[in-house]
Parts: sequence; C-alpha cells; structure tokens
Amino acid sequence: MMRARHLIAVALLLALPGIAAADIATTQALQQALQRLERIQRSGPPITPATLSGLHSSLRMMTRDQVNPALFQVDSAIFNARLAGLHEQRQQAAAQDRLSSLQHQVQSLTRQHQALQNEYGKLREQLASKTMSGAQTQHLQAEIRQQQQMLQSEEQRLAGLAKQQGAVPGAPASPLTALPSYGRALTVYAQVRAASDGVHVTMPVTSLFGSDTQLSTDGKQRLQAISGILKQTAASEILVRVAPQPLGANVATQRAETILRTLRRNGIPGTVLALATGVGLSPGTAELLLVNASPAP
Repeated sequence: MMRARHLIAVALLLALPGIAAADIATTQALQQALQRLERIQRSGPPITPATLSGLHSSLRMMTRDQVNPALFQVDSAIFNARLAGLHEQRQQAAAQDRLSSLQHQVQSLTRQHQALQNEYGKLREQLASKTMSGAQTQHLQAEIRQQQQMLQSEEQRLAGLAKQQGAVPGAPASPLTALPSYGRALTVYAQVRAASDGVHVTMPVTSLFGSDTQLSTDGKQRLQAISGILKQTAASEILVRVAPQPLGANVATQRAETILRTLRRNGIPGTVLALATGVGLSPGTAELLLVNASPAP
C-alpha cells in the first residue's frame, strides 16, 4: 500500500515544473537527516533492526531522489514519520520502564511497610512484657529487701531472747512449759512443742513444697488449716523459719518468704509475721515459732 502511494506521489511530482537536478536544499536536508539519525543512535537505546532498516531505506531513497525535490520531500516525510515512530516507541518504552520501576518500588515499600509493622508489633509485645516484668521485678526486689531487713531484725531479737532465757535457738524444748490448748489442734498438721521462747510448730519441707519455691496443693491446704488455728492465738510474733537447704541459703529464704506471704493472705496480720534464721533446725524442716503465745488454761 505504501509503495503504491509512493508511486502515485512520484507520478504527481514528476508533472511539476522546475525539477531538473539536485539542489543545495535537498543536499542540506539529506545531511541533516543523516546527522539526526546518528544523534538518535548515540543518545538512546539500540534501535531494533527492523526500524533501523526502514530508516536506512528512507535515506537511500532520499539520496537517490536528490535530483527531484518533489520526490525528495516525500522521502523526507517518510523518514521523518519513521523517526517520529521511533521517538514514540522510545517514549513508550521509557514510560513502561518508569512504570515497572515504580511498581517495583511500590512492592518494595509494601514489603518494608509490612516488615516494619511486624517489627513494631514485636517491639510492642516486648515493651509490654518488659514493663510488666520490670514492675514485678521491682516489687519483688522491694519485698525481698523488706523481708531481709525483717529477717536481720528478728535474728537479733531471737539472739536476745536466747541470751535472756539462757536458750539456744533450735535447742531441745524445755518441758517446763505446757502446750497451749490450740497446740493440740495444730498437732494434726505439724509437730508442736512448747519451750521457754514460745511454741514451735515444725513441718517437713516436703509436706509444703512441690518444687524449689512453689507450694504444693497439699502444702497450701495445710497452711490454710494452720492459719485458721493461729488466728486463735495471742502470739506477739510468729517467726517463719526454714532450715538451710542443700540447694543453697537463698532457697531457704525464698521458701520462708513464700510461707510468710501465704499466712498473710490467709488472714494472719502482717504485723505479727516475720522471717527468722533457720540455723539450728533439723535439715529438711520448716518451723513457725509463736513468741509469747498464750499458755493453755
């Protein structure tokens, strides 16, 4: 079709007067066309073989038709149209490249956004966990410091009582003191004996604890029953003692603190509860020492 149009245009242009030989205008136009093609080849991506072949064909036709300015104009128009098509192809390719690049950027940003959301969620969970853990740790540390101070104070008081009464903590009980009436109720849950420094309520550690510092179910029930009986006493102090453990002194202290907190939760006033050293107790035992408890009627 295009070749037929070219032949028609040539036939029409041949009928125009004044066309005899190549002139300066066609020569300059041809040179400019060559320069434009060279610039396009240097300034952009490679031209496809088919497009480049068409451009070269137009240049050959322009060279051949220099002697006929009318045909030369037709050839030049075809060459310009092919250059315009090449320019449009490059623009479309560049636009497609930019679109692909933007799509990749969007995908990358979406993945980064999702990763940041996941990381943010993890950090929130860690922060909440650390905040809770930190508060619990501070509370436990404060309670441990308080209990340690109470333990030191009660150790000094116990040593003072031993000096005043001529007794050594953990020594055999004196038979001179009768067992109070509530003591007989305590014998259901522990070994009970009265001594000059108070009433000793002794239990095996294994009857209270299922692990290092956690009370067993039986231990909780035992302490709950003992707490109900202790509420009937008039003891000025209830000293909680645990014998040194093979696992270390800290375990003994932690077990004593667990017993003390359980008694307090069971209704024993915190003002009468205190920790005391377990030195002198039989290995594997825990003891409640009721100081100045009322004797049996």
